Amino acid sequence: MRRLPVCILMIVLALAHVRADSQQPAARIPAQNTNEWVVEGTATRAADVKIDTFQGRRALWLRNGTQAIKTGVQIADGTIEFDVAPMDRGDFVAIVFRRESFSDHENIYLRPRQSGAFMAIQYAPRTRGSSTWQLYPEFTAKTMWPRNEWTHVRVRVEGSKLDVFVGDEQTPTLSVPRLRHGVAAGDVAFWARVNDQPAEWAATLSNIQIRPAAQAAARVPAGAPPASFVAQWDVAGPVPTTLPQVETETVPANLQWTAARAEESGLVNLNRVFRAQPQLGRQTAFLRATIDASRAERKLVGIGYSDDVTVFVNGEPVYSGINGWNTRIPEYVSFVDARFERAWLPLRAGRNEIILAVTDDQRFGWGAAMNMEPK
Repeated sequence: MRRLPVCILMIVLALAHVRADSQQPAARIPAQNTNEWVVEGTATRAADVKIDTFQGRRALWLRNGTQAIKTGVQIADGTIEFDVAPMDRGDFVAIVFRRESFSDHENIYLRPRQSGAFMAIQYAPRTRGSSTWQLYPEFTAKTMWPRNEWTHVRVRVEGSKLDVFVGDEQTPTLSVPRLRHGVAAGDVAFWARVNDQPAEWAATLSNIQIRPAAQAAARVPAGAPPASFVAQWDVAGPVPTTLPQVETETVPANLQWTAARAEESGLVNLNRVFRAQPQLGRQTAFLRATIDASRAERKLVGIGYSDDVTVFVNGEPVYSGINGWNTRIPEYVSFVDARFERAWLPLRAGRNEIILAVTDDQRFGWGAAMNMEPK
C-alpha cells in the first residue's frame, strides 16, 4: 500500500480529534480489557488501548493517537515513571499530564522516528486545541528510542519545572524551566500512533508508576523577553483566509484589539488568545506594535512566525513569507524562530505602526516574534 505523506496524515488526525473535542466533555469508557485505563469517545476508541503481553511483560498497548487516561489519579506535581517499547513503525509516543481535556494539557512527545536526532523528544503543550510544537524549538533534545526494546523514562514535575530522564541518565535529557500551559492539575494519560497506519499498534508501556506529590510547589510567572524583542503587542482577529499561501494585502478595518505580551523567548503564543478550529480552514490573526524612531531609517529586524506572515509598516505591506510544516522542502521543520528571517522596515521619524498578519491552519502552533536587534 502506498504510504501517504506524513503531513497529510497529521492533518487528518488533527481534524478527527478536533471534531471529538468539539463534543467535550465526552463520556469515558474503559479500554477494551481493563478498568485501569479509560478513553473518551466511542467503543472504537476503547479498542485502541489494551493490556496484553509484550516482550515478556504485562504492558499497555497504544495506537491511533487515542489517549489512555489512568483511572483514579490526578497530578499537580509528582513523578511519572515507566518503560517504553516503540514497535516497528511507531512514529509518536506521548506523555500527557495536568490534563483538563483532549485540547488542554501538558504534553511531551517521544519520537521514535527521530531517534538519535535533535528532535527525538520535545515538550509541546496542547493549548486550546492546538499542538504547539512549532512554537517551542528550545524544548527539544536528542536521545535514542530503540524499537521493540524497553527504555526507562522518568518525568519529574515540580511547580513550573519539568525534567525528563531517559535510561540510566542522572541528569535530565530534557528540562523545561517554566511549563507553558499553566494548568493547575489534572489527569495523566498516554497515547501513541503510526501516522499512516492508525490501526497498527504503535508502542507499549510497562511498569507504569504515577506518584503525585503531597504538596505542589509554587509556580513561576513568565519572565520578560530579551530587551531586543518587541514585548507588548495588541492582537486582533482571527479572520478567514480562503486560499492557501496567499499574502495578506490589507489590514481589515474595525478590528477589535486586545493586549498581549510576549513570553520570555520573545514569542507571542496566539493559541492563548484563539481556540484552534482547523475545521474552519486557515485563519489570519493580526499583531500590532508601535515603534518610535528618532529619525527616518530602514531598520533590520528578525521575524519568526507560523505559518505565513505579511508585515505592514504604517499601513503598507513590506514583507511576506511562508514558514509552514513541509512548505520549503519535504518535512521542513517550521519552528517559530526570529533568528533565521529578516526584513528591512522603512521607518519614519517618530511613531510607526507595525502589524504582522499571521496566517495559520491552527494545528501545530500559532505565533510570532520580532527581534529589533538581530545578530
